[in-house]
Amino acid sequence: MTSYRMAIPLGCMSALLWACSPSPSDTRDATTEIDNAARERELVENAVRDAYAAEGAEVTDVTMELSPDGSRYIGNATVRNPDDGNEITVECRYTTDAGGSPRLNCDRETDTR
Repeated sequence: MTSYRMAIPLGCMSALLWACSPSPSDTRDATTEIDNAARERELVENAVRDAYAAEGAEVTDVTMELSPDGSRYIGNATVRNPDDGNEITVECRYTTDAGGSPRLNCDRETDTR
């Protein structure tokens, strides 16, 4: 009789735990979201590299992160001048305008060499 009394509460607890646990699709969605965010950040960092490469400069380091409000990417890039080898750090912002066109702005921050 004691085992029967415990079976009902244990069964209810199991059902409750099962109902509250994330479903496999929720886990897949969260993983996909993380993967998409990493891919988007990589694309933004490559856009910074490409913009400087088009000007003949080399980006030796770039780190961009999504702003807390999710409206833009912000970060820093270290850029090497190919003529004299001097490196500078620039602060970059990557946004999109109302039409969805990308905009990249990088401002000189400090000399690193």
